[in-house]
Amino acid sequence: MRYVLLLLILFTTGLNAFALDVVYPKKDKVTINGKTTFFVGSATPDSVLMINNEAVSVHPSGGFAYFVNLNHGDNVFTLTSNGEERVYKIHSTWKPAPPPSKEKKTPPQVTVYGTPKLVYTNDDKTPIRTTPVSAGINRIVHLQKDVPLYVDGELGKFYRVTLAGNEKYWVAKSSVRTDETVQGGRCAIISKSFKDTDKHLIYSFKMSNKTPYIIKENSDKDFENGLGLNFYNLITKPDTPYEMYFPIQHQLFGYSAEFKDDEFILSIRKMPKISPSNPLKNITVTVDAGHGGNEKGAIGCLGDFEKDITLDVALKLQKELRRQGAKVIMTRETDEKVPLKKRVEITNESDSSIFISIHGNALPDHLNPLEHRGTSVYYYYPQAKGLAESILNALNSEAQTKNDGIRQGSFAVVRNTNALSVLVELAYLINPEDNALLINEKFREKCARAIAHGISNYLKTFAL
Repeated sequence: MRYVLLLLILFTTGLNAFALDVVYPKKDKVTINGKTTFFVGSATPDSVLMINNEAVSVHPSGGFAYFVNLNHGDNVFTLTSNGEERVYKIHSTWKPAPPPSKEKKTPPQVTVYGTPKLVYTNDDKTPIRTTPVSAGINRIVHLQKDVPLYVDGELGKFYRVTLAGNEKYWVAKSSVRTDETVQGGRCAIISKSFKDTDKHLIYSFKMSNKTPYIIKENSDKDFENGLGLNFYNLITKPDTPYEMYFPIQHQLFGYSAEFKDDEFILSIRKMPKISPSNPLKNITVTVDAGHGGNEKGAIGCLGDFEKDITLDVALKLQKELRRQGAKVIMTRETDEKVPLKKRVEITNESDSSIFISIHGNALPDHLNPLEHRGTSVYYYYPQAKGLAESILNALNSEAQTKNDGIRQGSFAVVRNTNALSVLVELAYLINPEDNALLINEKFREKCARAIAHGISNYLKTFAL
């Protein structure tokens, strides 16, 4: 009886996989603001799939992707395969840009205040940016709640922040407030202390009140790595930063900086003891399976959810890392929704040396899924770039994925964690070739082993 049920399940699954099915667009009537889009789905591999009388290649797995141009207004697409038909109506609101005006337009100008005004950050992790744009790699620091800032002008939705005479940055108007009840303004350093523990170098500064700061990963002639710390708005140096440098004679392995009341604490993780024969032994690694619960993530050609693929790879990676002696922390081990903030908290509270977030890739409407394949790895802080490169090299070599590059990316889970943090995009779920790999368990096993080897190879370069 169990054998019959198994055959029935497999038969039903096969029928579902090879019937004409479209997973993107998600509805048969959609409106988009673009001049292109794509269809992603599945059909019987040996059938003829047509989209508006154009033959579309179907992968042996059954997956397909097809890139289309759109006219302004309504666009009708008819998909046929094996006697089945699907009709999609895509309304495009995109219009060509009007010809450039011959009149020279004056770019928006900063409105400069006669007297700077004092504002306070509303929330923890308030971004201070190098440009007045809420996107991209332009965050210079994240400040905690109630840090005072002097703003000397505004542009659109941003205030211009003056941290020193020539250092001008930007903060969203919605991220700050005026507040008569908060003590702030110019600050004084009351005392300093230092503590050398088994795992950290801890520098503490007792302040008269919170004040803005910037931390930079530096290098100089004497030390390959180090951290620079600038305090601003000090009573003794109102127009210039109070600069300090903390040289480190090894690769950075994570650090944290935060105010606890009016005490500023910089904690720099020491390099863990790394065994040449077993680099992962006793190394704490947080493994993060992207998405989960009602957050399905991207949907593959055959209807597979990113959240399921990432969890499977994460669990396989957990097993492999533990086999090699690592201490593994998981942000989730089941199909559950875990907020991004919670994922960061799990990593930081465990004092992990390394954080790996597992994902599957997708694309916006204006890019062709048939032209994008392979593995990419993202980092945010320079300290993690070497780890990203090592993991990508291992995946390309062992899982035979196409090299889709190393990129700096402003993802919350790699931006806010204190560990060496990277985000791995294993492959593209909406590319038929890559999707066929991702739904193959042997490929997912190779990915897990390759990521573990990438971490191990990176650590091995620092072994004593």
